Amino acid sequence: MPHSTRAAAVRLVAFFVAGMRLATLAQMAPSLLAAMPALPRVDHPWLTGASWILATVMLVAVAALTVVTRRPPAVPYAVLDVAVAVALLVVGLWTVPVELRTGTWVGFQLGYALCVSCGLSAVRSRWLWMFLLASLAIAEVVYIAPTVSDLTDLTLAVSTCLTLLVLGPLAWFGCQTIVRIGTEADEARRYAAAAAKAEEERRARLAIHNGTAMMRLLVETDAADGNGALRSQAEVELNRMRAYLSGQTPPPVGDATNLAAVVTAVGAEFDDLPITVVADLAQDVSLTRDLADDLAAALRSLLLNVRQHAQAGRVVLHAAEDEDGAGWEVTLHDDGIGFDTAATELGVGLREVVVEQLARSSVEVRISSIRDLGTTVTLTQASGVEVS
Repeated sequence: MPHSTRAAAVRLVAFFVAGMRLATLAQMAPSLLAAMPALPRVDHPWLTGASWILATVMLVAVAALTVVTRRPPAVPYAVLDVAVAVALLVVGLWTVPVELRTGTWVGFQLGYALCVSCGLSAVRSRWLWMFLLASLAIAEVVYIAPTVSDLTDLTLAVSTCLTLLVLGPLAWFGCQTIVRIGTEADEARRYAAAAAKAEEERRARLAIHNGTAMMRLLVETDAADGNGALRSQAEVELNRMRAYLSGQTPPPVGDATNLAAVVTAVGAEFDDLPITVVADLAQDVSLTRDLADDLAAALRSLLLNVRQHAQAGRVVLHAAEDEDGAGWEVTLHDDGIGFDTAATELGVGLREVVVEQLARSSVEVRISSIRDLGTTVTLTQASGVEVS
């Protein structure tokens, strides 16, 4: 089972709730041992004993359920827990002397109510949670109201109620936040996994597309045996596929990082086409190594399409720097059969190797084509946006 941060966060909240309940039980136990000898002499011994037993059973049962399920108490258990806490506070009006209701665990009802208020993390409905917390607060007010006889008692009573109204919301919001962070972490992990899968698929398509086209030409072209340029291109693409399969960085397509040199070198690989390369006006344009490789791969993919589909009588590859030095432009034009750009979906080569790959370096790709008149592809990059 894959790791889940949300599940771990829920377990953390569950252990927090269980720890709160066991800590409350541990604080109640000494007071119970001290109160047991005097139990027969109180006004309502059976009611007092039943209160202790009910509180102990609820503390242990809910803590055990939380540990076993590794989840905080579900909404029905939370509602039951609050109902028991309210009932204990009301019953405490008859079982706990007024002077022992605050500042002592003989009147354990306040501590039990505080424990319950901190264990409502599974209640996601804000309105239900507020109702449950308000029920506890009102029951507390009723429970400690008889203890107020002067300003000092009033201050103590208000502080006791504020403890519930402050720690309860802090625990609820804290637990909700922890679980939400875990949920968002899982979502981010799933998104990253999907993105990594998509990127790996894209890399696979980039690695094999041009190589597949070259192998197809080698198989289908009668003149392949005598075409050294075709075999050189096939060797380059074979090395790229080998690098991908071995997890290595693909070798650079050439030593040139000058725009004119990259365009000229790629054009020379396709000397079997009626191609004219004009790149003199791009002599002063320098490219990063990655962009030079991506541009060469894109031009190679475009020229492979021309070779396979265009049936062109003339191909012109032109590169130039903008007159104001603000960027550069590479244009590939053929006078072949063309195609309907609106009705034709771009293939892997145009979509992945050309458009999307160059977009990573902020190179804009425009494709225009007219049937029986040819196709023009324009690659443009503005100055200052080159990605290194």
